[in-house]
Amino acid sequence: MKKYKKIIEIFKNHNGYARSKDILAEGIHPRDIKDILDKGIIIKVKNGLYRLTDTPVISNQSFIDLARAVPEGVVCLLSALSYYELTTFNPSIISMAIRHKAWRPKIKYPPVEFYYFSTKQFETGIDEIEIKGYKVRIYSPEKTICDCFRYRNKLGLDVAKEGLSEYLKRKDRNLEKLLKYAEICRVKRLLETWINAMI
Repeated sequence: MKKYKKIIEIFKNHNGYARSKDILAEGIHPRDIKDILDKGIIIKVKNGLYRLTDTPVISNQSFIDLARAVPEGVVCLLSALSYYELTTFNPSIISMAIRHKAWRPKIKYPPVEFYYFSTKQFETGIDEIEIKGYKVRIYSPEKTICDCFRYRNKLGLDVAKEGLSEYLKRKDRNLEKLLKYAEICRVKRLLETWINAMI
């Protein structure tokens, strides 16, 4: 029990997360890491990164887990749409954009689907939000809607239309910004058609 307490202390000192190297540096044996993993005391996020199971789970905990595991990734599509309350759909899998030709991370938890974005489309419209002191990269509402129209064949046109419809109801809507991103995402003409039909 003493060594378990020591391992848990390491996690608490790192805000509920720890890398294998941090644990091993404290003189803990790899079999002890496997032991507490098997006992359900920690969760494996990806190879070499763990989270303490009883870390208080907060809203969008999965976003934090992924931000720690894939710092370069950006929350996108349905996950971003849901975060901004622009859809009634509640996705069970996190959508995350990574750079075109980037190495695909092997994530154990949470469930995630990666999307490869070209450099310009990847770098455009990234916002940084803070959830309980953790920074998470997510596409802005405008960029998210454009991406949903770009991926309409995979997600369904209804999802993209609902997102746009909800966005147009917002007082802080910015059509200039929306159409700028639509041009980068190569959906400007399509988006203009739907905006004209909805306004």
